[in-house]
Amino acid sequence: MFLATPNVQPSRNHLGDELCRRYPRLEYLVPALLCAVLLAQLILSRGQLSQTADEATHLYAGYRYLKCGDLSVSPEHPPLAKVVDSVPLLAMNVAVDCTPFKGNELQQAFAGVNWLYSQNWPVVLERARATACVFAIGLSLLVWIGARRMFGFATAVVATLLLVFEPNVLAYGPLVLTDVPVTCLMLLAVLGFYFWIQRWRTWYLLLTAVATGLTLLTKHSGLAVVPMLCVLAVGDGLLGPNEKRPKWQTAFGNLLAVALIVALAVAMIWVGYGLQFVPRSGGEAAGTRQQPAATNSATGGVLHALEAHHWLPQAYLRGFGSAVKISGQTSAAFVAGQFYSHAPWFSTPFNFLVRTSAAMLAMLLAGVAGVALSRGQKWRERLFLYVPMAIYLAICLHASSNVSVRYLLPMFPFLLIATADGCVELANRSRWAAPALAGFLLLHAASSLHAYPNYLSYANDLVGGPAQAYRYESWVDIGQSYPEARAYLETHPVDNCWLVTGWQWDPAIYGVPCKTSGLYMNQQIPRHVRGTVIVSSTLLTDVRLSEEELAVAFRKAMPKDHIGGSALLVFEGDFDTSLNASIAERNLAASDFVAGQAASAQEHAKAALELAPMSPIAHGSMCLFLAASSRAHLAIPECEIARGMLQRDPLKEEAGRKQYLESVDAAIKVLKNY
Repeated sequence: MFLATPNVQPSRNHLGDELCRRYPRLEYLVPALLCAVLLAQLILSRGQLSQTADEATHLYAGYRYLKCGDLSVSPEHPPLAKVVDSVPLLAMNVAVDCTPFKGNELQQAFAGVNWLYSQNWPVVLERARATACVFAIGLSLLVWIGARRMFGFATAVVATLLLVFEPNVLAYGPLVLTDVPVTCLMLLAVLGFYFWIQRWRTWYLLLTAVATGLTLLTKHSGLAVVPMLCVLAVGDGLLGPNEKRPKWQTAFGNLLAVALIVALAVAMIWVGYGLQFVPRSGGEAAGTRQQPAATNSATGGVLHALEAHHWLPQAYLRGFGSAVKISGQTSAAFVAGQFYSHAPWFSTPFNFLVRTSAAMLAMLLAGVAGVALSRGQKWRERLFLYVPMAIYLAICLHASSNVSVRYLLPMFPFLLIATADGCVELANRSRWAAPALAGFLLLHAASSLHAYPNYLSYANDLVGGPAQAYRYESWVDIGQSYPEARAYLETHPVDNCWLVTGWQWDPAIYGVPCKTSGLYMNQQIPRHVRGTVIVSSTLLTDVRLSEEELAVAFRKAMPKDHIGGSALLVFEGDFDTSLNASIAERNLAASDFVAGQAASAQEHAKAALELAPMSPIAHGSMCLFLAASSRAHLAIPECEIARGMLQRDPLKEEAGRKQYLESVDAAIKVLKNY
């Protein structure tokens, strides 16, 4: 039914529609072929990636929900995508501790990593990622269906080709994350409403309600689908052709339909959370113990009211409150190769421009021209593309001025269909536009294939491609390139090798033959290192204080080579790694302190301070250990030194620095009253 020939003007997509009339199988063969191309790329790339940030946590949370009915891990994301990706693990009967989790976000990350690598982790990760690919394939089919029904065969081919070779979809499609699932389900909800608006059939309304509920159960940013549907309901009613009843009545009827959709979606949220207001385990969700009202005055008040009246599950509301609080933090940022104390206004547009292929950008401009030439045709279809894009972008910008392309993904299917529509319109009106369109599609595919398998570090050719991405973007490395590091060292053998990372899992798990220094590693590193050092490029662009300290020795050095696009940078020479050695000593001090070895912990803290006397964290750690040994008179000066350093830091507005400064101030207050 979805693939039936749409009612379009004879001049649009004429050649494609004529081919479909002659060869009806094209309606199914073409999207099947394009999905196969997408699946092949996802399968081939996923096997070359090590575990990435958040994947272990998502799997751990999803599997615990399936086996234990527990929601205490990763509450900032609703359970649907995590649960779906974890389903294949049931057949493996993977062991899991069902005790309610009570740690913070860092502790849950360690718990997820420890759980994953205590299993047959290669098989666990492979099966979960294979399941995650289903959402990307579903997204491809929905783009085809939407473009075909709205504009015709040619537009569907162009839009789906753009998606199949879209590097950002290829980057996150095979990973156990929530970005592609929420993109797929949000598009399904909007398309379902479009079909209902056209034909007013009950099952289209039910489809929209189910898709909306699933969207809300996938990621809290999926809530954007509700204002989308509301604006579309009013806009279609007021802009539609004259009918027997006034336009305002049509708009009001559409809004009543949206109200029913939202009511059914809320019922689905309750089902997704096991029809329990309080989690069945009885444990508080990690990171969400404060009341939602503490997030901010307006949103927090609404969340508090919803919780007080039991209108939505407590875990869902508190997870939403935690997500809003995180996104609303004012923070420093690395943008366009520079550090800013506050993210500049152009952050999000710049991130989009860098992460989008040059050919796609050219097609976007051509699409704008094509739509302008069409003089208002297909107004309803374009309304259903432009409104979701505008609303989602507005919500993202309201939440943060520096939005990564990963979080903009729900805009992409609407953008790709709109671009394809405009380009086909232009091709119908100009002889030169058709071959140019074909050329841009080839260049788009070539740019994507050239980046394979390093889609996570993709940057377009205008800024130098993936090898130069770290110069312009932050978070190019999320832990994905350890297999490539192992392969690189096999062809470039070295005698003395170190790998510096900010992630919780050891690269040695993936056969990387380097000694590891990192934010969470206890392995001691010399004050000076001579030889080859592989550094996570994320550390060079990270504004957080601890990660910044890890990269000080390499910030002004020129990398000898790049691995995984530019996820990992290879340096060679003689480096002052005093700060790295200090971090290792701090980690050892923390381990000994937890183990009850106070004297040993203090010795490591002292060594850390000697190695990095200009580190506020080193002084803060010494303050902590002196306070723990009841020497408040010695602890207070160390905390005051740390406070002074933090207050003079040019990036003192960064969220982590502000939180650390608050904790130091609190410690000083307690010590002075001791």
